[in-house]
Amino acid sequence: MPQSIAVVTPEQVTPEWMTQALAGREIDAKVRSLRMEQVGTGQLGETRRFHLEYDGTPAPGAPKSLVGKFPSANATAAESGKTMGFYRSEVMFYQQLAHRAKIRTPKLYVAEIDKANDFTLLFEDMAPARQGDQFKGCTLEDARKALKEAAMLHATFWNDKELMAQPWLYVPEGAQGFYTTELIERSWDHINKHYTDYLTPEFKLVGDKYVKNHAYWNRPRDFPKTFSHCDFRPDNMLFGGPNDRICVVDWQTSNFLGTGMDVAYFLSGIFDRDTRKANERALLKGYHEDLLAFGVKDYSFDHLMRDYAHYSFAVIAVAIAATLIVKRTERGDKMLMHMALGGALQALDNNALDALPG
Repeated sequence: MPQSIAVVTPEQVTPEWMTQALAGREIDAKVRSLRMEQVGTGQLGETRRFHLEYDGTPAPGAPKSLVGKFPSANATAAESGKTMGFYRSEVMFYQQLAHRAKIRTPKLYVAEIDKANDFTLLFEDMAPARQGDQFKGCTLEDARKALKEAAMLHATFWNDKELMAQPWLYVPEGAQGFYTTELIERSWDHINKHYTDYLTPEFKLVGDKYVKNHAYWNRPRDFPKTFSHCDFRPDNMLFGGPNDRICVVDWQTSNFLGTGMDVAYFLSGIFDRDTRKANERALLKGYHEDLLAFGVKDYSFDHLMRDYAHYSFAVIAVAIAATLIVKRTERGDKMLMHMALGGALQALDNNALDALPG
């Protein structure tokens, strides 16, 4: 792991700090100057690209640019990230698990968090890989690649009780972490008051029944369980990188929970309804075959389909709760409602409502 280095804000990243960060990776290069630019419009964090200039000829491996991630400049989002454990979860993933997980992630330079839960992450710059877009979704081929990465991650930590016992890891008692019934009920009330333009009949039908039964839905689930990304969608993926593998970023809500979460979350919003219905079973078959190929045992395809239906509601919980706990933007509102509606249609099409009480 890189040596300990000060937690800083984007504006506090200096050539001296960056030189120390490189030294932590045994890169002997002195940064003379740097130029910073904003990357993306994250709702829980701030991301910056740093272009580096060196004194003299830099050592082999000295990067021309790096990408840093920091707490949100928005007070509400930053407080959510700290108190709900999002920031710590991501830093600990990179410190403890990224080097073990077979899923592709950016090369790490710095992963530090302090007692106040302020943090600094510094990664390789994956450009020219492009960030995905929730609204544009994925091609079928990209969806297959993403689900293969998910299978690698899940198989690596499948039923890993030793990992579950680590004190830093969040292991929810119920089906999904972070989102209490009180928060979900309050969020749904907020949606019904302030997001009425998005309340299609399908969304309203599914949302009403899900929220009414959230405590039941979120009851503890038996094994199998695995470490999951829990925000597995195109906005958190980089496409077109080395070996044409998808790189997965933004591990703030990662935790250890019931199987099926990531695949349901992903497929809920990357296609229009008809395309999803026509292809989801084949895509899930491919994911299941990959799990088995990577060593998972005693997990039938029927079991996966039951997990998939159960977790079709998880994206609804994330999307409606986010309207209260993250920085609000026009694109953010549209994206969250797009996600929630996708989950509602997915739940309807897979008869997930039938598993809830009346």
